Amino acid sequence: MITGYNTDVPHSDLVFHVQTEDKGKSSAWIESLVYVGGQVVARKRSSYKSYLDEGQGKQAIAEMMDKQHRLMIAEVRGGKFDAKVSELASAAIQPEAPAESTAATDTSPGLHATEDLRTLDEVILAEQQAVMEDQEVATEESVPTLDQVILEYLNSEAEQEHLVLMMDSDGDLVPGEEVGMRFQTKSSVSAAAVPGTLVAVKMISTISSPATLAAGETDEQGELGLTIRIPDLQQGTGALIITASSKLGTAEIKQLL
Repeated sequence: MITGYNTDVPHSDLVFHVQTEDKGKSSAWIESLVYVGGQVVARKRSSYKSYLDEGQGKQAIAEMMDKQHRLMIAEVRGGKFDAKVSELASAAIQPEAPAESTAATDTSPGLHATEDLRTLDEVILAEQQAVMEDQEVATEESVPTLDQVILEYLNSEAEQEHLVLMMDSDGDLVPGEEVGMRFQTKSSVSAAAVPGTLVAVKMISTISSPATLAAGETDEQGELGLTIRIPDLQQGTGALIITASSKLGTAEIKQLL
């Protein structure tokens, strides 16, 4: 199963792009990336191997993925990555930094390289402790803490539906071979099927122009089956881009070949 969320988040006169993907059962990772202007400013990876060991299926993984995606959006709106964006902007206008500055940058810890899944309560507690340690001025007019931002965001998003796209395949996606692919579309809050969603499977590569391999619309149960033959890649690398478009919005899945 591969599931993908993509959300543009306006913040501080910039547009942050938050992308969360299921990297597949072979790796059992949920990965979230935060981009600004094509540059990655944050990454979070969480393992769902324990879910597989316990026999839990798509629903548990989808819920975990949705929660992580919403958390990353809340962190963007809470300003968690503003310092990293400023650092990248400064580097872009300073062609050569002093040696001392470079050394300090090289030895700093990564922005966001969490490998183990943390609960929302643990994230909130960590942010509260960081605020207490770093806070210089505590007034009623101070900037809200991250836990307040998260709570406000989740409350505001609770009744807002967005499209969820899930995909299963009969086997591995191998260039030069045919594979059956099954898609399911549903709403994020009610989990209701989203019929009439247009799903398109495209292939992009480093040696040829993008090509649509197959397309169709989901049925009344929000399901669609397609059989495609993945073109053989004699050289270079490629990926499948699966896009879904409906009245709830769009969703996207990327799969490297």
